[in-house]
Amino acid sequence: MKAGQTAVSLALLATSVRVVHESYCPDIGPICAERDEPPQLHDQRFSLGELRARVEYGLTASWGLELQLPLRLNTTTVQFRRLDGTPASLDYVNIHHRDETLFGLADPWVRARYAFGIGEVGLVARAGFSVPLGGTVENPFALGEAGQAHQHVQFGTGTVQPLLALEAERLWDGGWSARAWGQAQLSLLENHHGYRSGHRFAVGLSGEVPVVGALRLSAGADVANEQPERWDGRVQQDGNLGRTDVLVGGGLTYPVGRVQLGLTVRVPVYQHIIGHHGQLTYPGLLGLTAETVFGD
Repeated sequence: MKAGQTAVSLALLATSVRVVHESYCPDIGPICAERDEPPQLHDQRFSLGELRARVEYGLTASWGLELQLPLRLNTTTVQFRRLDGTPASLDYVNIHHRDETLFGLADPWVRARYAFGIGEVGLVARAGFSVPLGGTVENPFALGEAGQAHQHVQFGTGTVQPLLALEAERLWDGGWSARAWGQAQLSLLENHHGYRSGHRFAVGLSGEVPVVGALRLSAGADVANEQPERWDGRVQQDGNLGRTDVLVGGGLTYPVGRVQLGLTVRVPVYQHIIGHHGQLTYPGLLGLTAETVFGD
């Protein structure tokens, strides 16, 4: 990227997640104080989407500044069933789950970029921080223990978090390329609700080749790791205890005028969710991108 150039991109990421878990009294809620409520299956389906706008300005050929603004959509539906699978018609409001749609701004990112090279390998280092503008919630475990309705989904962390990334790319004659990258988002403090998210790490490796004309094909694998979250300094056994996902997939890119369009599909081939007592499944991640550069 040259000095004075501005890169602008939009990236849409979408998936669906299904979570099924058993629930027993007294965790079902206040109804357990009134009667012996039978155990239940809570079957939740989440439709998740994020639209991330990115603007990067080249200060020099090596240095640049970047701003990312993410918007998120979370639509949730829930079915209540008995343990034998038959539907359960509740005559009370469940304090844990409900059908709802949430939309809002997640924490923006601000990063600096430094590009350099070692031999024939191009390297880009990025460092910055997240801005705590996304919505947060009160401690859902404390509210649940008090028999009050609560929310687990939140779009922000409530704290400034350091961001570090490094990527390396090698180009060959004929348009072939290979790329490796790593990224870390560090959680160092708890927010005013007593919430501290877990550190997040990700690494990936991919290759790209020309197919026909300007159409290019890529394939690769990613590993994502999230550490346990904490509320008031405690790791809640019913909360996010950490997870590791391995995904493989590929994509296509094609230029339309000055705009580079992209499509990616990634599917999970390995999941390890610590302490999860139910089932959590998702078919994969669908990504759509559009990017252009202003200023020659």
